[in-house]
Amino acid sequence: MGQLSEIENELLDMGYRIVAVSPDRPAKLTETIEAIDLPYTLLSDSSMTGAKSLGIAIQFNELKVAMYKLGNNDIESASGQDHHLVPVPTVFIVDKSGVIRFVHSDPNHRIRLEAQALLTAAKLVFGL
Repeated sequence: MGQLSEIENELLDMGYRIVAVSPDRPAKLTETIEAIDLPYTLLSDSSMTGAKSLGIAIQFNELKVAMYKLGNNDIESASGQDHHLVPVPTVFIVDKSGVIRFVHSDPNHRIRLEAQALLTAAKLVFGL
């Protein structure tokens, strides 16, 4: 999401609305929103219902959960759940009628869609 700031104004000028969905519980999101001035909508999917319905939920095993905790990233505390589900980082471009026109998803959390690639996809969907 950090790279999004590079192209955010262009996306907004094209008429896009930016919405991010987090596995964190609402109280945790409030802390994030207050700590960082987010210019876009941030929603909670701590139950992972949305991620599961989109096919982008993966389950961590106990070892992975413990490793994350050692790295100061407690997914149970953040989500308020013990399901050990996390979303695969995914970008959707949805048109005004609700049809998904573009998807980028990679289960490797280190691989994210480059900002310029997202902007190019948005322009193609928008017809520019």
